[in-house]
Amino acid sequence: MRNHWWFLVLMLAMFAALIQELRFKRADKVYTLASGRVDMCLACHKEAPGKAHARGVVGCADCHLGDPLTVEKKRAHRGMVKNPGDLRVADQTCGRPECHPGYAERVKKSLMATNRGIITTLRYYWGEIEDFHAEASVETLMKTDETSPALDYFRKLCGTCHLWLPKEKLPGFLKKKGGGCVACHLIPGKNKDKKVHSILTRKIPLENCVRCHNRSGRIGLSYQGLYEDEQYGAPIEEGEFAAEELEDGRFVARIPPDVHFKAGMVCVDCHTQNETMGDGKAYAHFEESLEITCEACHEGTGRTRKGTLLTNLKVKDGKIYWQAKLSGKELEVKRPDPVACRHPVHRRLTCESCHDQRVPQCFGCHVRRDPREKQLDKLSFKETPGLWEEFRSYMRVEVPTLGVREDKVVILVPG
Repeated sequence: MRNHWWFLVLMLAMFAALIQELRFKRADKVYTLASGRVDMCLACHKEAPGKAHARGVVGCADCHLGDPLTVEKKRAHRGMVKNPGDLRVADQTCGRPECHPGYAERVKKSLMATNRGIITTLRYYWGEIEDFHAEASVETLMKTDETSPALDYFRKLCGTCHLWLPKEKLPGFLKKKGGGCVACHLIPGKNKDKKVHSILTRKIPLENCVRCHNRSGRIGLSYQGLYEDEQYGAPIEEGEFAAEELEDGRFVARIPPDVHFKAGMVCVDCHTQNETMGDGKAYAHFEESLEITCEACHEGTGRTRKGTLLTNLKVKDGKIYWQAKLSGKELEVKRPDPVACRHPVHRRLTCESCHDQRVPQCFGCHVRRDPREKQLDKLSFKETPGLWEEFRSYMRVEVPTLGVREDKVVILVPG
C-alpha cells in the first residue's frame, strides 16, 4: 500500500511538471549582446531606446537590472528598476564601469542635484544661517525630517526642480520633472500607436531644460520669446486673456526671442557638460560653476573661463563658425565691434549689459503661510501642516537695471 502511495505522489509530481513545462514559454534562441554576454530579456522585449543604446549592444539588464539569464518573468524582473537614471541606482546602471563611469558621482555633486544655492540663499536671507556658502543638499533633506520656516517653504514650493526627485512621483505637470539622468537625456518615443521605449539622447532639447528653468529670472521663457504676463492667472492683453498658457497655469505673451534662439541654438549649445552635470566639485552657487562666456565664441578663443575646449567652434579663413548641436547647422559667429566693444571706456561692461535690450522683472514678491492648512511636502511626499502662497505686485519686461559685481557692470534682475 505504501508503494502505491509513493507511486501516486510521483505521478502527480510528474504531471505537475509536465503542465508547468507546457505552460512555460521558452525562448527561440539564446540572445547575446555584441560583447558576448547573455541577455534573455531581448527574447520578450522588442523596444529600442535609440542608437546610443541600441539593442544587441546595450541589453535591457544593463540599464534596468533584474536577471538577464532567465525568461521566467517573475525571476527576470526581480530587482529590476523602471528608471535607470534615478540617482539612487545610477552607480549600478548609467555609471557602471563599461558605460559612464564617474558621471553619477559628478551629477550628485552638481547644483541641479543638491539645490545647495537655493537652500542656502533662502536660509541666509531668512536669518536662519550666517554662512552664505554653508553645506546643503536635497539628498540629505529627503532622508530627514529637518525643517524650519525657510526649509518648509523650500520643501513645499521649490522642491520639485532637482535631480533626486523620482520621475512621475508628483501629480499633474510636476510628474515630468526629476528622474536623475533622464531629467535631461530622455525624450518620448515617437510612435503613438503602440508602446515604445523612450529615446535616450545627448542632444538635449530645449523643453527638457525649460521644464525647470522657467521661474526666478525666467531665462527659459525669455530665451524663447515668452513673457509671463501681469498677475498670476489673469494676464491682460488688449482687454483679453493672453493667448498662451503654461502647464502650471501661468499665462505668457510673445516678445522678440533671443538672437541665439532665432539662429536655432538651444541651451546645451552654450552651457558645457561640466556646468550642467558637474565637474566633481561641490559648488555653493551657480556663478562658481558657470564656465561659458560670450568671448569664448565671439572672440574665437574656443575655451571657457575654466579652460574647457569648445569642440563645436571652428575658425576658418578668419571667420568663426559654431556647429549647432541639435540641427547640425554651421552658424557664423559675429566678432565684437572693434570700436564699441573694445573701447577702453567700456572695459568694465559685460556683453549682456549692452546687448540685452529687455529682461522680465518681478516686483513686490512676498509669501504667506497659513498654519491651519496642510500642503504637500515635495521631498517627503506627505501632507504636512502649513500652506504657503506666493504673491507679487506686478511684472514688467523692461530695459534692465545695471549694477556692479566684482568690478564688472552686470544686469540685475528683480524677482
